[in-house]
Amino acid sequence: MHPLLRKAIRERFGRLNRLQQDSFREVSSGKSVLIIAPTGSGKTEAAVLPVFNEILEEGLKPISALYIAPLKALNRDLLERLEWWGRKLGITVEVRHGDTSAHRKAKQTKNPPQMLIITPETLGVILTVKSLRKHLENVKFVIVDEIAELVDNKRGSQLLLNLERLAEIADFKRIGMTATVGNEEEVRDWLKAETIVKPNWKKSYRFHVLYPKPKEEDKELAEKLSVSPEIASRLRVLWEIVEKHGKALIFTNTRQFAEVLAHRLKAWGKPVEVHHGSLSKEARVRAEKALKEGKIKALICTSSMELGIDIGDVDVVIQYMSPRQVNRLVQRVGRAKHRIGEVSEGYIIATNVEDYLQSLVIAKRALEGRFEAVEPIGGLDVLAHFVVGLLIEYKRLPRERPYEIAKRAYVYRDLSWSDYLDVLRVLEDARLVGYDEESNLLYLRRGAFQYYYENLSTIPDEVSWRVFDAKSGHVIGRLDESFVMDLEEGMEFVMNGRSWIVLKIDDEARLLKVRESRSLESAIPSWEGEMIPVPFGVAFDVGRLRRELVFDFNKALDLLEGVEFSEEELRRAFEEIRDEPFPTDRDIVVESTPKALVIHADFGSRANEAIGRIVHSLLILRYGRVFSVRSQGHAIVFKTPFQLNPEEVKRYLYQEPGRVELIVSRALRDSHAYRWRMLNVAKRFGALRRDARIRKVERLFEGTVIERETLNELYHDKVDVKKAELVMELLKAGSLRVKTVLRKEPSTLARLNMTVSGEFLLSGVLERDELIELFKKRLLEHEVVLVCTNCGWHSKTKVARLQNIKLRQCPRCGSKMLAVAHPIDAEEFLSVLEKVRHGKPLERKEERIYRKILKAADLVDTYGFEAVLALASYGTGPDTAARLLAQYRGDALILALMEREKQFIRTRRFWVERKEKEDTENGSAS
Repeated sequence: MHPLLRKAIRERFGRLNRLQQDSFREVSSGKSVLIIAPTGSGKTEAAVLPVFNEILEEGLKPISALYIAPLKALNRDLLERLEWWGRKLGITVEVRHGDTSAHRKAKQTKNPPQMLIITPETLGVILTVKSLRKHLENVKFVIVDEIAELVDNKRGSQLLLNLERLAEIADFKRIGMTATVGNEEEVRDWLKAETIVKPNWKKSYRFHVLYPKPKEEDKELAEKLSVSPEIASRLRVLWEIVEKHGKALIFTNTRQFAEVLAHRLKAWGKPVEVHHGSLSKEARVRAEKALKEGKIKALICTSSMELGIDIGDVDVVIQYMSPRQVNRLVQRVGRAKHRIGEVSEGYIIATNVEDYLQSLVIAKRALEGRFEAVEPIGGLDVLAHFVVGLLIEYKRLPRERPYEIAKRAYVYRDLSWSDYLDVLRVLEDARLVGYDEESNLLYLRRGAFQYYYENLSTIPDEVSWRVFDAKSGHVIGRLDESFVMDLEEGMEFVMNGRSWIVLKIDDEARLLKVRESRSLESAIPSWEGEMIPVPFGVAFDVGRLRRELVFDFNKALDLLEGVEFSEEELRRAFEEIRDEPFPTDRDIVVESTPKALVIHADFGSRANEAIGRIVHSLLILRYGRVFSVRSQGHAIVFKTPFQLNPEEVKRYLYQEPGRVELIVSRALRDSHAYRWRMLNVAKRFGALRRDARIRKVERLFEGTVIERETLNELYHDKVDVKKAELVMELLKAGSLRVKTVLRKEPSTLARLNMTVSGEFLLSGVLERDELIELFKKRLLEHEVVLVCTNCGWHSKTKVARLQNIKLRQCPRCGSKMLAVAHPIDAEEFLSVLEKVRHGKPLERKEERIYRKILKAADLVDTYGFEAVLALASYGTGPDTAARLLAQYRGDALILALMEREKQFIRTRRFWVERKEKEDTENGSAS
């Protein structure tokens, strides 16, 4: 070891730990190495110190080493640490990414550092910078941090290809770092490392899983914070843990929920701050500093704090709601007492019975070291970008050369020549690449440079969609595209604490047309797109735990040995569902209620998505498009306009395993998620410009390599066809059975899966009187036009203003025939009335408008203000209003109008299409 390094080590932490010593030995012997160790093991120094030593010993030229980190936020922290070593050793360390100034980049080109910290995307840039390429030839080491963040997505496949491009000009060793994963050998192969270095000690964890029950003292807090006693009890328990342990990280699964939880705790007067990826860099740094300096007691955060950002010592980690994956739990809890030999302590606060059982299973799997595998993915669209990148570097290449280089990367080892040729065809059709048959050379065409630099990142541009309220005619907010892609027409979602039904998805305008639905049932919270999927293994183990709880409670306790929990809380949780239908690892339950059908199935998010698509497509074949479906870790929920026969749905589950992929692919092709993915895949291929908006993109690329790649991406990220096939095989073999149940009211588990999963939206379920009051209040705020059917006098006003005046005569002509109409209807009527008054003949459409407003005037004359309310409600024309007014009065009328509005919203698309058809026919007839 170089004397300068030995001295710096003594100053920094005395001596190297065993992991760092082993890594130093392996790297110094000339091997490529994968370092696998939990948070706080000293992985960063284990990777960089042998590299610094080689730079000093061998006098390596810059750029000697590249340090690739997937997050810019990580770079900031790393830079401070690595610069310290650089100063002590006389080694220059700098960072370069998208936010680096042009001046700084120019300086780096003239006088490059010995170690350059970059993001995966930056590597794709610097490989094409002529003035930097001569320095890249000196690279002897490439360090890849947080590999688990890259292996299972296309950022990783792009990085592997770019490392092979670098290998064409430099001879370097690879050093990778990752927290514990379930498929270590595959990750080693992915990196092309020769050996794995791990600590010689096992990290110790203590997991507490809590299911708090409200106490008398929680009622006061519930009133103060406007939440239910159950939520108040969870907040009380959470803060008791913070007070007991000291400095805490409180993890939530989504950014929006972190905000909500922080808001509640601040309202209670607790010293907390929030930290997530959507906040500005300044806000994140401020929050980190406040915790480090002890100005606050807890930081409420998301996955942004899983990775090695330095926030000083943390005493405890609290996970609010299930972490949904073992890897997530271990990574998060590992932030507490992370020094070698210390026990990391973590609490999971569960919010319902499903959440509780899942948390227990995840904690047990974590103690047993049963981590999830990260699944590598290739990508033919990424390959297209790689081909263009190579041609930017070399101008002309033999056709087979990019193929040979690509096949050296792990995820492209099985790439077929025919798939490669398909990729070249797309590039040729897009006029990005040309091929000269005589010389067998590929060459660049005019648009190649723009395509390459526009597609440096495989992460789709996060475009927000406008949400347009069809009733008010206003844009009421925006949603992330990643959430919108999972919506379909007829689905409901929650935004700003209110639920909305999707009437139309306009891809071209990036616009969602919606109508408020007033129902939080089946509504998807707008942060659902961020939710971590529940793996098959975790969900299946929850099913096994449920089965053991029924037949042998003591055996169920044995299954959870090592996890710290209250036996009383477990009994109480199971009592909530004991007498109702629930799934196990041997049972699927199909539960049908008047408004929903729930398939209870413990197969995880992605397998259930595949099964849900199959059943949904078969229901559509029989009944048409009247259902919406939503898949979750333990259930598939169908919103239904009538009560389905569960035996019929049971038959749909028994599919031949060999037919699963065919049915799922057909179902996917008809979804908005498929169109959104295809649009992004086509852009990455260069088949569409970055700003393109294509209405029927699925038809444009039908039967092409772009279609294949779209399905490949969906199968990897969203839909697990293989696990769905396994479920069908188990059903066929009789290892799984299907139970059916018909119920008037949903069971506890059905209700949990049907309702919104964010618990701070409302203090509780709205009572009937509250619903009536809310609906009536909205009607009173509605703008209508009071119009005289005799002389045409009209006045725009709010419904509330018509409550206390006598609607008996027109102020201009004295006529008693006053109608209430929508502003557009009133405008149309006035132009028709003008024709009537001048004795001109009316067209069929105009006759209809005239009669409609006359009937509205009759109703106002007969029923007074109640007719005004009926005519102001959405989807209630004079004919429907007449029928309802003849049957109902008072609150009964308001309830009837509410039901009518819901029904109209569900069928609005049909009525709009029918009206458009009639208008077209009338236009042709006239």
